[in-house]
Amino acid sequence: HVDVVDARETKKLWMMHVCIFPHLKSDGPVFGFDVIAGQKKITGAFFDFSPTTDKSHRMVNWFGNTMSKYGYNKTRELPDWAKQIFSRHMVAAGNVSEESEMDMISKMANEGLSYYLNHIGSYNDAYVQDTVGKVAQNRYAHYQKQNPHTPRTMTSLGLGEDDVRLFIDKCLFPEV
Repeated sequence: HVDVVDARETKKLWMMHVCIFPHLKSDGPVFGFDVIAGQKKITGAFFDFSPTTDKSHRMVNWFGNTMSKYGYNKTRELPDWAKQIFSRHMVAAGNVSEESEMDMISKMANEGLSYYLNHIGSYNDAYVQDTVGKVAQNRYAHYQKQNPHTPRTMTSLGLGEDDVRLFIDKCLFPEV
């Protein structure tokens, strides 16, 4: 799913969230790309192929190898909830104001999305039943719901707390 909140005129904030879950019988990773931006800079950009059942999955390793070629080296300490689900290759950027750095993040995301969409289908039959995939995806959703920044950002945009919680639980990260 993709959701964009464009509140540049009223709150001077723009937010995009992209999340693609693999089929439930797949051992492939979850694609995630989030951007939060103010008027003059990206305050946060996060990109990952998050493992579901196999931390050494071929696609996760491709992601790590490919992202390292960009030489992007801004590291960011992840909170405990994030360490539970994100790969060790996750790209986390903050305070991005240089156009060249914004271009690099855009190129990384475009290359990653193209690879993901062209390869994830090859892993749709890793499991005979979908139980393993359901457990893995529900685990991912559970930990994503622990992120305090998502509801805080959405309420700062003027959305009500009950609506925010419902949106996070049922739209952004529903459990299957």
